Amino acid sequence: MRKISMSDIAKELGISTVSVSKALNDKEGVSDDLRDKVKNLASRKGYRINTSARSLKMDKQFNVGIMIAEKYILDKEAYYFTVSGEIIRNLDQLGYSGIMEIVTYDNENRGILPRFYNENKVDGIIVLGQMKRDYLRAIEKVSVPIIFFDFYMKQFDVDCIVSDNLFSAYTITNQLIEKNHREIGYVGSIEATSSIQDRFLGYYKSLIEAGISLNPDMIIPDRDELGQFIPLQLPNPLPTAFVCNCDRVAHTLITTLKKLNVRVPEDCSVVGFDNSIFSTISEPRITTVDNNIPSMVETAVKIIVKKIKYPERIYGRVLIQGKIIDRDSTAFFEGGSSS
Repeated sequence: MRKISMSDIAKELGISTVSVSKALNDKEGVSDDLRDKVKNLASRKGYRINTSARSLKMDKQFNVGIMIAEKYILDKEAYYFTVSGEIIRNLDQLGYSGIMEIVTYDNENRGILPRFYNENKVDGIIVLGQMKRDYLRAIEKVSVPIIFFDFYMKQFDVDCIVSDNLFSAYTITNQLIEKNHREIGYVGSIEATSSIQDRFLGYYKSLIEAGISLNPDMIIPDRDELGQFIPLQLPNPLPTAFVCNCDRVAHTLITTLKKLNVRVPEDCSVVGFDNSIFSTISEPRITTVDNNIPSMVETAVKIIVKKIKYPERIYGRVLIQGKIIDRDSTAFFEGGSSS
């Protein structure tokens, strides 16, 4: 098969070879839209940029570091493994490579920065998932652009990409209320991460608008101060429905309810978040929120690449809208009276 050239790309798009070169090498003189078209076509055609030669010429590594805390990857179905794979795939389409590094509990506690940063291997960093505040303060001071993915932190001057957790939780709780549920619990340690807290606030907003008082006994912690999952301590009597902060916890809750001979959804409805594998392996399958990971990843990758080129650019907190995936874990509550 003949090797694809910049001339081939230029001919197909009807532009000059110079424009193709500028787009592929992130130089000024072409619009962002044209740059994306050139890079996407180059990726589809199998054009490979000589990153070694480009790195020497431009004094860049064309690598982006991806950091994940050890607490998030304790099982092979870890949510952030899927996300990191999507990030690496999207980076490749823009001529960058992704280097993933797991931040161990020890390194996080001692404030040891990732090896890929200490060895000057990356031009930018994406932090997947919330870590300890002191550690993130150290990361905030690094000399390369960084963004937070799936969380944000108060008083941090760092761009972040997050799902619109509050609105999604508000919407999915409204669905339960529309199905005549008035006693609705929330499963999640609300001080653990900004995402869990925002999902709780969305749940709480829905209760307020429906005139339902918040019952503290219905707020069920799901993890300890290290972020590790703990057994669920359910209230007695049980509510008629639960909003869970993630699908894994919803799956665990359904398993726990079955052991108590509580049927889902006949006796108790359950909803989750993330649209992860746990939502489909569960019996019944879980109604959940799809966070629109493809859009979150695409946005994060485009922003980190632009920040590498223009470090002074500020994007703030970028919200990505999720959507409800209706499955089998909710039902209309026949008892009581609808409001």
